[in-house]
Amino acid sequence: MTSTKQAVHRNSAIVILILILLFPGSVSFAQGQNYYFYGKVIDRDTRFPISSANITFSGTDLGNSTNSKGEFSFFIDTIPVYMSVSHLGYTTQRIWLDNTSASITVMLQQEARMLREVEITAVNEPQLFFRDAQYAVLDYAVDSNRVYILIYRFRLAEAELLCMSVSGDTTSCSGSLPFRPVELFRDCLGNIHVLSHDTAYQVFRDSSVLRLIYPAEIDRFRKTLSDCVASSGDLLFFRKASQNQLGVEFYHINRKTSQRTHLTNANDEEKMKMLRRNSDDNALMMMSGIPEGREAFQQWNWVKKVLYKPNTSTLHKIDDNLCVFNTADHTLEIYTLNGEFTSKLKLQVEDIQDGRWTTEIYIDDIDKKAFTSFLKNGKMTLYRIDLNTGDLKRIITAIHMYPQKVKVHNNFLFYLYDIPGEGDNKHMFRQKL
Repeated sequence: MTSTKQAVHRNSAIVILILILLFPGSVSFAQGQNYYFYGKVIDRDTRFPISSANITFSGTDLGNSTNSKGEFSFFIDTIPVYMSVSHLGYTTQRIWLDNTSASITVMLQQEARMLREVEITAVNEPQLFFRDAQYAVLDYAVDSNRVYILIYRFRLAEAELLCMSVSGDTTSCSGSLPFRPVELFRDCLGNIHVLSHDTAYQVFRDSSVLRLIYPAEIDRFRKTLSDCVASSGDLLFFRKASQNQLGVEFYHINRKTSQRTHLTNANDEEKMKMLRRNSDDNALMMMSGIPEGREAFQQWNWVKKVLYKPNTSTLHKIDDNLCVFNTADHTLEIYTLNGEFTSKLKLQVEDIQDGRWTTEIYIDDIDKKAFTSFLKNGKMTLYRIDLNTGDLKRIITAIHMYPQKVKVHNNFLFYLYDIPGEGDNKHMFRQKL
């Protein structure tokens, strides 16, 4: 009789397991809703599985561990919740569990690698990177160990492009440009372009001379490259905003097969709900042009640019990760370079008291670090984002008020600044982190 009961229980367990594998999203039981998650824990560098990794959940007594193949699976009745994964010799990783994905691949970082990283809160004096008595800086772009600077004088009547080393030495220049430039653009493949109102030119560095090649009509150029935000092997990753600018889709296209694959969506759910409740606002948001009349324009401008600010969520390639920063709900989704979901973190922006979060994300391509900033009374403070936990660490405050065109590169904070009382004279500064 006992063996018969055991067989029944065993068969029931097999049936439940089959249901779980077929429908891995969630399973309902009599006691309430239960959510099923499964995945593996691997070494970030070697990709070998990590057995006996400890898995815990914030605010609960629940726990789990990985098997000899680094695999795990569990039910949990409450989401969202933090899941922490730890193992001796590795940095603990904290993951925000919600309904993004039931399958999770956790990549732990060896602590020996992290020990080389040193964080110092500093107030270093800014260094003049470029300043000229006649020329002002219109724009700049950083590529590897080179800084391209677009300079001008006489209200853009005369402009040229410079290429400088990170130490500030000019290595090549274009000479006077035969058109009025608008900005510099660095595409997802790492090429630098000079854009005018009607044409885009790719920059080619030939010894000490910068040449502008492959001119392309500006609308076609923007349609082709402006939405491409990262690349990895044969995959190009794109960012596409919805018509009302409140939702953003990220997807990738295989350059060999032209196959398009959806990656994830980053939506401002709160604003979308508010928009659905206000039909007049929705009508203004869906307008393709600018309304006529002062009052109509003011209302349109208030709704589109203040009440429903565009979603600024971005995707960045950081080392061997693809990081989707959802600035609307303060989360970070991490994927492999092949688009495989690994983890989700909650950015701890609410804990910062240094003013308003700018929602700007800065990536140091040399040090493979991510940063964000807060603005208070004109002072911008830079914070480093911990890609294992989502915590923010204060790094430095820019000396100048309201710095413009901020970038982080090679452990330096770069920005543009207008010196008061000197007319049109935007110059370039940097501060050591």
